Amino acid sequence: FDFGLLLLIGGALAINSGFIQSGLNIAMGDAFAALIPHAHGFLLDLVIIVVITLCSQVFSSIGTAAAMLPVLAASAQEAVVNPLSLMLPAAIATSFAFLLPTATPPNVVVLAKSQELPRPLRIRDFFFSGLPLTLAACLAGAALTHLMGHVVFDAQSPFPQWACDASAGGCMFV
Repeated sequence: FDFGLLLLIGGALAINSGFIQSGLNIAMGDAFAALIPHAHGFLLDLVIIVVITLCSQVFSSIGTAAAMLPVLAASAQEAVVNPLSLMLPAAIATSFAFLLPTATPPNVVVLAKSQELPRPLRIRDFFFSGLPLTLAACLAGAALTHLMGHVVFDAQSPFPQWACDASAGGCMFV
């Protein structure tokens, strides 16, 4: 049994719990929520995707999602926007880890196995081969989440009742 995967998922859940219990998700969410009303939808999607993509290059995708999705949920609640409009691009962007060997387990395996070759792969090889793909994925992801998010998930709808935080006193709809 591979305990590495178990530790990866457990660590991500611990980070998520720490963010929520300490209130860090709300503090970061409040800071980010101030930017939401001033940003165009596509630009906001692009910024979220780029930030989450950069985080996923260094941290695991699971850890990035576990840390950032509660922050975006708190931002959506503070700005009174549909959480899906912020969390959908972030969830998709966690899969855009193409730049570094540490980004995904398959990249680590490729780097380790390449050490047996006459010319082993270097981090620079990963970076330069992954850069065009990462840039294209960020642009395409932002465009598709902006254009298709409201069609498929109704992400541009008003703040939904299911997104109210019961622990914070809930929401009041008029």
